[in-house]
Amino acid sequence: MKKSITLLEIVFAIFLISIIYSISIPKKIDSKLQDATSYLITYLNNTRYLSLIDNKYDTQDDLWFRKMWRLRFENCSNETDGFYFIVFSDNNKTGQAKKEDSAKDPLSQKHLYSRYNCNPKADESKYILLTKEFGIINIELTCNATSSIGQILYDDEGKIFSKVGTNQKDFGKFEILNRCYIHLYDKEKNKSTIVIEPKTGYAYRQK
Repeated sequence: MKKSITLLEIVFAIFLISIIYSISIPKKIDSKLQDATSYLITYLNNTRYLSLIDNKYDTQDDLWFRKMWRLRFENCSNETDGFYFIVFSDNNKTGQAKKEDSAKDPLSQKHLYSRYNCNPKADESKYILLTKEFGIINIELTCNATSSIGQILYDDEGKIFSKVGTNQKDFGKFEILNRCYIHLYDKEKNKSTIVIEPKTGYAYRQK
């Protein structure tokens, strides 16, 4: 005689299936954290590439190094809250980024630029909006030497810097000599880390 399946066995089977499903399917928020990490790595390495092909050295300009390509993290305005970043070359040497001096997103050809309201225009990439698009609630740079969130600057040899100075003798003063770690956190306290190598500026995800 064929033995029938009891209700307890059915419940137990459903329980096992639910566990397998929860393990195999990534959480939505964690997936967004990984997406943010992937985009940021892409833009860091693209900034590095721009610096390698666009040498800012100028014998006629003592402050040429202020024009180096950089990726800089910013705070959104109080009305919006959150974080974003911009990629630009400070061609006017004032520290104030302009859209015309910003890099283009290699994925969409939109500007990697926004203003503090974090409401991008049609020609500005939404993928720089770390909080609005990906739910990132905190950013930590181990190599930050500024009073703000931080930035990474690149010279034409791939070397990385934490900031630039205001006079000729400052070049090289703020070179990052050890690995720089960028930690991203979401609201569930999940963490993802990007490593940037000194000397070469290459960025990758920490395993």
